Amino acid sequence: MATTTEVHNAGDYSLSIAEIISYKIQGGPPGSHTPYIMDIRNIIMGVTLSESIYDFTMVGKIQVYDTQDIRTLLPITGLERLNLKFNTPGVPGINGVANKGHPFHIYKIESIFQDKSATSAQAYDIYFCSRETYYNNMRKVSKAYEGAVELGVEDIFRGKKYLNSRKQLFMEPTKYKTKVVIPNLKPFNAIDLLGSRAVSGKYENAGYLFFETPDGYHFRSYESMFAVDGVVARPSKFRYMPQRQNVRGPHSTPTPEKDMHGVHNWGLTDSVNILKNLSAGAYANKSIEYDPFYKTININEYDYDKNFGKHFHTEHSDGWKTDVKTPLPYAKFDDTNKAVSEEFDQRVVLSPNTSNVHDNFKFIGPKLRVQHMMSQRQLLKHGVLTLNVWGNSLLRAGDIINFEMPLLRPMEQNTPVLKNPHWGGRYLVTAIKHNIVRGPAGRYTMVISAVKDNVAHPYKSEFDSWTHVESPKSKSHNIYELDKALLGRIKSLGTLDGQKLPKTGPHR
Repeated sequence: MATTTEVHNAGDYSLSIAEIISYKIQGGPPGSHTPYIMDIRNIIMGVTLSESIYDFTMVGKIQVYDTQDIRTLLPITGLERLNLKFNTPGVPGINGVANKGHPFHIYKIESIFQDKSATSAQAYDIYFCSRETYYNNMRKVSKAYEGAVELGVEDIFRGKKYLNSRKQLFMEPTKYKTKVVIPNLKPFNAIDLLGSRAVSGKYENAGYLFFETPDGYHFRSYESMFAVDGVVARPSKFRYMPQRQNVRGPHSTPTPEKDMHGVHNWGLTDSVNILKNLSAGAYANKSIEYDPFYKTININEYDYDKNFGKHFHTEHSDGWKTDVKTPLPYAKFDDTNKAVSEEFDQRVVLSPNTSNVHDNFKFIGPKLRVQHMMSQRQLLKHGVLTLNVWGNSLLRAGDIINFEMPLLRPMEQNTPVLKNPHWGGRYLVTAIKHNIVRGPAGRYTMVISAVKDNVAHPYKSEFDSWTHVESPKSKSHNIYELDKALLGRIKSLGTLDGQKLPKTGPHR
């Protein structure tokens, strides 16, 4: 569907603009600066656009079926821009259009195939990215920044010597002034370094993410995506539920709103992997903090269970922080009489720390900057939910959604499907892949990746300690002593592997 202002069926879309802006200026009066523009909507077979909180910029691909060889005659060299605008009818979408938005940049042509049934036709993929990606690959940052971290980020983001961006920038203020020296890094890596030194102004959260969505760029902490102004949990933006798509008869009433909330299929990967979390220090870790000025050593032990209630998470309790919906129930492990969150040698980090190392600028200690960040980021890596859904250009990476994951077990007839008490509920959208397929049966779909760092309903805690291991009755054994006994049995039998042993030989 090319252009529409109303959703009649789930998957409807409006692809209103798709144009290649040539690096060449079209003919005109002297001094004209109007570039040559080619509309490519009628040769497009598909459009893909990806955004992620773990990627610095958006990237995409357009598949075309070309009967005029425009890649050669235009030509497409990697210096072209792409005007692209599409959306779900009636809601905001992607507006990458010059003068009204921000066009993408074409950087690669790949997978060129000649159509054997039509010798003058070919198919190929046009790859595009954000303008800032070009600047990132052409510029370096060598500079010291003093003060609030976000001011350094804005300087790199806006500065003509660096990313030279004109897009919206959404920044979460930080708590401390600091001093950071950027050692000749690419702009994105420089911002990433600054983000590693950032501590949230309203949350006990450290380590900021820097990413792009169709709205602009974001520099913020995880917890700012979970909560509103440090007061209440952030509302979910959309609700999804597994359901059979409507089978409509000739007289049935279309229900695109219901279909839009349906999930074609879903999957959950790595939902339980405690060994990976243990080795990453997700449940407990230790920092050895060395102050080279005062010649002191401090050891900080981090217990995620004790710190859990200090932070907002994907799930909440009546809109507020929760200290009971932890991703791992409290239970004493084996015969240690301790929970795994009290085993602090899971991961040990060494961290130098000198208070006010740069005059009045704060040096952030490892407990917040490293230890909590290490735990938080690991717990948001496993249990990745993948949803295949109808396109909804209202959603962005970084939004909260609600997924009514079903409890998968045999159900009696006419009984309602029960929700999964732990893995259903609120998720943070980490990535969205927008897919438009053109043609009479074309549709707009999305693949959503989402995670949660706690459960919807708390697990039962167990405070008693138990183990199936009996009291020690074993002892250590000397292999040579065991071999002597075995050798005696072999000699008494006089055979080995069914063959008679000779009376003489090296074994004698």
